[in-house]
Amino acid sequence: MRRLTSLLLIAVSAIFMAPNASAHVEIVDSYPQQFSNVNPIPTQVWIQFSGDLQTLDGEAVNSLEVIDSTGIAVNFGDLVIEGAKITTKISGQSAPGAFSVKYRVVGDDGHVIEGDYTFNASPDYAEAIPTPSSETEKKSSLNVGGVVLVFFLIVFV
Repeated sequence: MRRLTSLLLIAVSAIFMAPNASAHVEIVDSYPQQFSNVNPIPTQVWIQFSGDLQTLDGEAVNSLEVIDSTGIAVNFGDLVIEGAKITTKISGQSAPGAFSVKYRVVGDDGHVIEGDYTFNASPDYAEAIPTPSSETEKKSSLNVGGVVLVFFLIVFV
């Protein structure tokens, strides 16, 4: 009976201690960053994701659109996709103010990720205000499975 209980405990612990896997790609960095103030108006916008993006010959599966403060899309030319990074060029005729970045990408796992963020750009800013690079929120290094395992080991010992 003890052996069966021990095996059951090990199996349950293995399930809880398995690393947390995220099936979807997510933004890890971008330029300009969300809510940042930049000077001058950027000539390109890029987003770096946590995993590679899919590319299919002849089909547009990823998109990146930049809209200036007047509501006009100011990105032009072909998107550049290099692994996990998507980049677009921005028109030199963009109006200063609030810019909106809209993206829709397909990760290597096939999941579609879409969203948007804003930033401000103007030649009137005295200096670009750097913001810390986008970091995934630090997660607790304490794993629930580890706590459960320690609890059961203490109980059995």
